[in-house]
Amino acid sequence: MLSEIRSVAALVIVLALFMPSALVRSGEEVAMNHPGLTLRETFDLYVRSIDQADLDALFSTVTDGDDFFFLNPKGEILDRDEYYKYHQDWFASSDWEMPVELLTVREEGEFGYTNAIFYYRQDLPDGGRYNLDSYFVLVFRKEDGMWKVVADVCTPIKRYFCEADPEITYDFDQEFLFRMIEQRRTVRKYKNTPVPDEHVKKILDAARYAPTAGNQQPWKFLVVRDRKKLNLLRDMALVWWSDDYKNHYDPDPETLETAVSTVQEALDDAFSAPVYVAVLVDSEAKYAEYIFQDGALAVGNLMIAARALGYGTGYFTTFFPEDRVKDFFSIPDRYKLICFTPVGVPFEWPETPEKKDLDGFVVYEQF
Repeated sequence: MLSEIRSVAALVIVLALFMPSALVRSGEEVAMNHPGLTLRETFDLYVRSIDQADLDALFSTVTDGDDFFFLNPKGEILDRDEYYKYHQDWFASSDWEMPVELLTVREEGEFGYTNAIFYYRQDLPDGGRYNLDSYFVLVFRKEDGMWKVVADVCTPIKRYFCEADPEITYDFDQEFLFRMIEQRRTVRKYKNTPVPDEHVKKILDAARYAPTAGNQQPWKFLVVRDRKKLNLLRDMALVWWSDDYKNHYDPDPETLETAVSTVQEALDDAFSAPVYVAVLVDSEAKYAEYIFQDGALAVGNLMIAARALGYGTGYFTTFFPEDRVKDFFSIPDRYKLICFTPVGVPFEWPETPEKKDLDGFVVYEQF
């Protein structure tokens, strides 16, 4: 299979030297399909219609019948109406281009097909570009003297992203990782959607692959799902916070009532998550002086893995004094609490807060 792919790739390179790319959209009017066009001419009309984002011209090359299907780049099968909506949404934007290289044209009586590589390119807000290279096989049928598309099969070859410099590229997996890091958010209110055991294990498995001093792996993950226990912890957290607040500030009754009400609301939202994980580290590990760094690294992995699966998290410590949490869960003295994080589907994803420019953080060679 690999040799076949290489052979096709070599063929594409050769063809690219001799075949012109599709025109950049100019707004020129595209002729409609009509009897007498050859299969190659109909294919060219199809490509020009896309290139000019001309929906009417495009659908003059598509069958009017119901026996049509489109296998899109996501592997979904769409019917003719969905195919129309797909292109309608696509053509509404103008920040893309799609050069096309035709590989094969074949006619067999009333049927024919073309095979081509479509190089989809879309500009991104950050100045980069999304690239999708795909094989497109179009199956045509003769209808009223015209070639009409009855099937459109897309087979993605490569998805990748590039910077403003097109020579610097990132494949889809790399870009996905970057996006998950960028889109991780501290979530403070959750839906009651269950989190499958398999997802919890997957998230914790990612956490245990975090860097650790001497490979000591000092972690312990306490997973709590019991709603009665979580509700009790929520109530106790409010008591703990109230006691500390009164001891530290000695507020008047009205101020205390307002503060307690605010914290109560925050705790109600935070404890709406169906799963909580206490991330702990072992103080008796071989390199005990590094356990807190190890623990924080594990939490970082946990949060990115959760985000990749569509879950929110939070690095919560304020309402969970270590000594009281350890007593509440009967945690042995040897373990230290890093944080207590919910895991769940966000009630809504928080907006991305403004971030400082990277240049303000980076110093090269020396200060």
